Amino acid sequence: MSDLIVHAGGWKASRADLASVPLPEETASYVPVPHQRLIEELELHIPRFGFTITQETFALARDGAQMFGVISAINGSNQSDYCLAIGVRNSYDRSLAVGIVTGSRVFCCDNLAFSGEVQAERKHTVNVFRDLPDMLYRMLGNVSVMKARQDAEIQAMKLLPLATRDADHLMVEAVRRDALPASKLPLVLEAWENPKHPEFEERNAWSLFNAFTEVSKSRSPQLQMDSTLRLSNVFRSALSPAHVN
Repeated sequence: MSDLIVHAGGWKASRADLASVPLPEETASYVPVPHQRLIEELELHIPRFGFTITQETFALARDGAQMFGVISAINGSNQSDYCLAIGVRNSYDRSLAVGIVTGSRVFCCDNLAFSGEVQAERKHTVNVFRDLPDMLYRMLGNVSVMKARQDAEIQAMKLLPLATRDADHLMVEAVRRDALPASKLPLVLEAWENPKHPEFEERNAWSLFNAFTEVSKSRSPQLQMDSTLRLSNVFRSALSPAHVN
């Protein structure tokens, strides 16, 4: 499972592993959603919006009480170097609501970049099974709009050259906005100055963005998702007309 790195007691999981985790008992205020059922609901809806699933990766943590997954999908206008990524998380210990977020998966290095343009969450409360299909349907209905914006933002990052001072500023801003711990900055700097992949040798915002997401792969699935959401906002601000010279 190359695009969802698992640390801090978690492990890579198969579909059978998801289904084998014991489901906690329902209470008057708590209704658990089976990990497997959540994935099946997503798989049911995704093709209805013109996307084809190409890869699925899953992880479990806390003795199976937390589940994380990434579903990669393409459509007819898919780019050659990245595709749509749908991140999903769930829990049996009330630590996480049912959560979905969309972003991109970069092919050459299997980095994940969750944009946060489309997010949905539902607590494990009464009527969660009634609301879940509609929540997923509405979220996926917004994905096409998000995908167009995501494509435009990635192309803008590729076209935005970065001088050393600009890259330094974005690194500091990422720390300031909690997109990555300050202790990880030397690793980001190394990935930026000595990229592992020729696709990121150009000195532009896309290369720096992927330097961040390369380092984020060493974090837990939950932190990987959360940090790249914040990182996207940092770069989105940098790409706004008010900040581009």
